Amino acid sequence: MTGRKLPVLVRAAWLVLEHHRHRRCRACRDGGGCPAVEVARARIRAWRRYGS
Repeated sequence: MTGRKLPVLVRAAWLVLEHHRHRRCRACRDGGGCPAVEVARARIRAWRRYGS
């Protein structure tokens, strides 16, 4: 990262991605997709694009 402090929702999104790297949750689909991961990725992308 760039040394700036991450907002709480972005930190939570990173935790979701870290959790799904090793485990599945109840919402995970058989095809490998998960709505929580999709939301987390979108949140991180938006934060990178628009900043805080």
